[in-house]
Amino acid sequence: MENFIDFFVNTQTTLNTVDVLFNISLSAILAFFVKFVFVQYAHTISNRKLFGNIFLLITVCTTLIISLIQSSIALSLGLVGALSIVRFRTAIKEPEELVYLFLCIAIGLGFGANQRLLTLAVSVFILVILVIRGIVYKKKISISETYNFDLVSSTLSLDEATTHIKPFCESFYLKRFSSDENSTNICLQVEFENLQKLEMAVSKLKEVDEHVRISFIPDATVS
Repeated sequence: MENFIDFFVNTQTTLNTVDVLFNISLSAILAFFVKFVFVQYAHTISNRKLFGNIFLLITVCTTLIISLIQSSIALSLGLVGALSIVRFRTAIKEPEELVYLFLCIAIGLGFGANQRLLTLAVSVFILVILVIRGIVYKKKISISETYNFDLVSSTLSLDEATTHIKPFCESFYLKRFSSDENSTNICLQVEFENLQKLEMAVSKLKEVDEHVRISFIPDATVS
């Protein structure tokens, strides 16, 4: 039992092939769970399955790199030189994506430095927090519905349109506004308590301008 515990808390600076392969296997398993949590509980608007596919590569590569350079100054300097040449330009659309990327890198660093027990414990703790956060957030948004509300009118101004919508919605903000001599186009992100409130807002707008054109779709950012 003591040997088993020592294997997990071992902090030696030189690693053999078995240690490296074991660390890479553990990092790959954790990366799979990170991807699962990201796909199921993240709130990004990007393709979560496609973006989550890179987690395994990032985690395993980080583990391997740290395992190789941790006991060699020459390799460490070589890595710095290599990274100064290779410039990553991947577009990160949302801060939440960065959180998961940093988690993958942290897992790779931990296993690469042979800190198995600490890395496992902290990673599981963080994943549990992310799952709880995702569940709470989904319950919160299930109470109301958020829509992209697109309105085209030849008589309604921006102030008039928002004044008529405001009594029926929980919150709203302006996403796009354009106007010319013939019509006004307004796009709002509007949160309604239920569909009945949405129908009441549409009816009110049509009372003011019977020729108003309205379209709405569920907002992708809350899916």
